[in-house]
Amino acid sequence: MNDGYAPTSSNDRGHPVYGNWDNPNTTQWVQYTWSSARTISSVEVYWFDDDQGIDLPASYTIQYWNGSAWVNVSGASGLGLLANQYNTTTFNPVSTTQIRLNVTAKATTSTGIESWRVNGY
Repeated sequence: MNDGYAPTSSNDRGHPVYGNWDNPNTTQWVQYTWSSARTISSVEVYWFDDDQGIDLPASYTIQYWNGSAWVNVSGASGLGLLANQYNTTTFNPVSTTQIRLNVTAKATTSTGIESWRVNGY
C-alpha cells in the first residue's frame, strides 16, 4: 500500500495489492505506525476492485491513536469510494504515531487497496 507505485486502474496487478478476500459484510482495518509523531491532515486511497469478489467498499472511517485509544478524525470531508482514482479525504490536523483506515465491505464482496497515501506537514 505504501510502495510508491502509481496504480493505473483499480484492477492494476503490476504490483502487490492488499485485499480482505472472503470477508464480505465485515469491517477490516489497516494502519501505519511511525516511531515519532507526525501531523496529518489528509489521506488518499486508491481502492482495489478485481470484479472477482473484491469490490469497492461500502464505507470507511479514519482513526488516529491519541496515545491511549483509537479516535475518529474530526471534520472529515471526502471519504470517496470511486474506482480508478485516488479518493482524497481531508480532516482537522492530528498529531499521532498511528493512523488507521476502518474499511467496511458490502454484503456480498470483500475489499482491497491498491495504494494508501498519508499527507501532512
